[in-house]
Amino acid sequence: MIRHFTFLTLGVLAGAATAQTTYNFNVIREWDQSTEYTSRANVRGSAGHESQAFPRGVLGGLVNLTRVQFVMQDQNLATQEGYNFRVSPLSASGQPDYASGVNLNNTLLTLPTGTGIGAYLVTLTFVAGNGKPVNLDTIKNSQNKPLLNPYEGIHFGWQFVKGANWTSDGISVHMSQAGRQLPNGGQGNLTCWQNRFHREIPRPEKFATSDPTNQIIERLAWSTNSGQAGSSYLDRSWRLDLFFNEPTLQGAADNTTYNNSPCKNPNTGYAALDPDFNDKGKATVKRYDDYVWTVQSNAHIGGVGVLFLSTSVLSTPLSLPGIGGKLFINPGDPLMALGAFPLGTISNLGSGQFKLALGAGGANNTLRKVITQMPAIHAQAYLVKVAGGLKLDFSNVWTLRPMLDPDGTGTAYSRATTISGTPIKLTKKVTDRTLYVRNDGLDEIEVRQYIGASTTPIRKDKIFSRMGVRVILFPAATRVEIVTTKTSKVDVMYGMNL
Repeated sequence: MIRHFTFLTLGVLAGAATAQTTYNFNVIREWDQSTEYTSRANVRGSAGHESQAFPRGVLGGLVNLTRVQFVMQDQNLATQEGYNFRVSPLSASGQPDYASGVNLNNTLLTLPTGTGIGAYLVTLTFVAGNGKPVNLDTIKNSQNKPLLNPYEGIHFGWQFVKGANWTSDGISVHMSQAGRQLPNGGQGNLTCWQNRFHREIPRPEKFATSDPTNQIIERLAWSTNSGQAGSSYLDRSWRLDLFFNEPTLQGAADNTTYNNSPCKNPNTGYAALDPDFNDKGKATVKRYDDYVWTVQSNAHIGGVGVLFLSTSVLSTPLSLPGIGGKLFINPGDPLMALGAFPLGTISNLGSGQFKLALGAGGANNTLRKVITQMPAIHAQAYLVKVAGGLKLDFSNVWTLRPMLDPDGTGTAYSRATTISGTPIKLTKKVTDRTLYVRNDGLDEIEVRQYIGASTTPIRKDKIFSRMGVRVILFPAATRVEIVTTKTSKVDVMYGMNL
C-alpha cells in the first residue's frame, strides 16, 4: 500500500453530460474532449468497476502522478453513493485485475447531496507522504510487491461500492462514444458522434474476426459488475485526464473536416492512436488526417523543445547522465535520420507543438502512402531550459499506428496471436539480421532466441504494450519465439529484416 494525501476539488457543471477542463498542463488523455454519454457500463445497477487502460505506448516514461480529473454524475443527488478511484494491474488473463487494485483516495469519495441530476468535475490531487506525487513504480500490492509491471498497461478507474436503481439513481462517469453502435441506456447527447463514419475510429481494421464492426476497437475502456466472471471491454473512452510531474507529450489527429465545431481539433482520442492518413476507411467524405504533437512542462516554461521520431523503441530504455526521464526511441532507427523537429518555445501555458502536415493530393500523395506502410511511429520530446539553472528532460513516448493490419498493404509484415503455452514460432535463417515486433496488446510479450533444439534462450527482449521493437538477431540463433505468460491471446505484428 502507499501513504499519501488526496485533496478533492469539486466543480459543479451547468448541465448533465457536459464537460469542462480547469487544468491543462502536463496532461495525458485518451478521450476526444467531447462527452456524449454518462454510463455505469456493465456495472448497471450492481456494485462494480469501470476503468480506462493506458498502454505503455502512451505512458512510457511517466511515473509521478500529481492529479486526475473526471466528471462524475448522479441521477439523484438526494441519495449519496460512495466510490473509490483506483489503479489496477493486469491479471494473468490480461484483463484488469480489479481485486488487486489500490485506492488512490484516503477515504470513500462522494458527491454533495442535493436534488435531481447533478454532474461534478472532480479533481483528485495527490501528495504522497514524502511530499511528492504518487510514484506509480513504487505502489505495492497486498503482498508488499510492486503492483504494476513496467511493460504492461495500467488501468485507472472507479469502484462503485454499492448498487443503485439505475438509471433512476446511481453515480456514473462521463464518456466519449467511439463505436458505430450507441450504448443502451444511460443519459446523454450525441455531440460528436457521426454515425458509422465516426471521427474517432475511422479505419476498417479488426483485431479479430469476432469483432462486431469493421473498425478498430481499441479495447481500452473496461468494466465489470459484482456478479460478472471477469471483465469486458467496450467501444468507448472514459473522460479521464491524468497529470504528471514529468513533461508530457500528447498526440492528436488533425483534421478540420472531421473535427469541426463543437468537436475539438486536433483530436486527442482514439484517432490519436490510430489515425487515418490516407482514407483507408473509404469514408463518404474522404479522410486525410494530419498529426500534431504537443509537449507540456511547467518546469520548462521559457525553454525549448525538439521532437524525435522512430518506428521502434529500445527494449530497455536508457538513463542518460544529467537528463531527466529515459530515452525510449531507438537512436539507430531509420526515422532518426530525419533529425530533430522543432517544438518551439515552451509557453507560459507549458506547451509547444509540432504539426506533421502531409499536404494535399489525396491517395496519390507519396508521403501519405509511405507513412501508411509504417508499423508504428514513436515520438519523444527533448526539453532544454537554461534560465534559472540548466534543466534537461525527456518526455514520455507517444505511439501511433498508421497500419494495424498488414494485409493488402504490400508490406512483408505478418500478424498473429500468442497465448501462454503457444508462442509464435519463427525459423531464423543465417541471413536474418533483425526481427521487428509490435505488441498490440496491453500485456508484456517477450522475444526469445534459441540455438537448435535447446530450450534455453540465448537472448530475451521484452516488448512494451503498444510499442514496436526492432530486435537484433544473433547470427548463431536458428529459431525465435514470441511469448506471453497471459492466458488470453495477445495480438502481435512482426516482420524479418524490416
